[in-house]
Amino acid sequence: MNDVDFREMLDAHCLMQAGCYVSDIETTPDGGRYLWSNAIPEPGFNVGVETTDLGWVRATSARRGRLPALLVHQGGDGDGDALGAHPDLQAAFPTRWMLGDCRDAQAPAMPEGLTLATEAAAAPGEGYLSVCGGLYDDAGVNAIAEAVFLPVLRNARPVEGVETRHLTISADGVPVACASVYRAGRLAGLYNVGSLATRRGHGLGALVTRAAMASARQAGAETMMLQCVAGGHVERLYGGLGFTVAASPTLMVFAPGAI
Repeated sequence: MNDVDFREMLDAHCLMQAGCYVSDIETTPDGGRYLWSNAIPEPGFNVGVETTDLGWVRATSARRGRLPALLVHQGGDGDGDALGAHPDLQAAFPTRWMLGDCRDAQAPAMPEGLTLATEAAAAPGEGYLSVCGGLYDDAGVNAIAEAVFLPVLRNARPVEGVETRHLTISADGVPVACASVYRAGRLAGLYNVGSLATRRGHGLGALVTRAAMASARQAGAETMMLQCVAGGHVERLYGGLGFTVAASPTLMVFAPGAI
């Protein structure tokens, strides 16, 4: 597991999400990549990686009506300090790219009243999507998820070399938690982990994550990777499940315009 570096994780992420969140990838003049989403406007889905060419990223993001953003990995980008001090930097979000060993992962026993369903398909079913549409206490935020994110998941398409599994935990027949596993070679990616806001605090996130790790092992993966915000309860949750930090890139969002 320790021999999986940031480049391999990034390559796997680009491949795994090519049929879903990543609409296309453009090569930057300095050999980096610009990942963009046709449907989702957030900077995390429209971002330059392995590049410090802010001018090019600005021009490219402007054509798509997006804010210019860079995912700066200090171990690979060298100019991260300069970008962090750039006068047009609007916000910086530290992230964690984490790895977990799933070779010995076992499917957890479901507590009484809970059942686990797995869909081996590019797009998840409506039960899974109903969880994604109820992750937040704020009805307005859930409405945005319903309008922006759920159509992307519904329209997900198969990608050659990627095996996709969507997991849904239900309580007495009602979907309450979900997670997605994308496997490409020895790596599996963990995405879309969540539980209904009304069921938060019942350990469902940890339960569905353990189930996802077992599903990844069954699919032939040795290591599971994930991305999360640094320093919060989500990172602590995954740390408690055996995941360790492999890279700590920062998502930097800049004001539009010339550098």
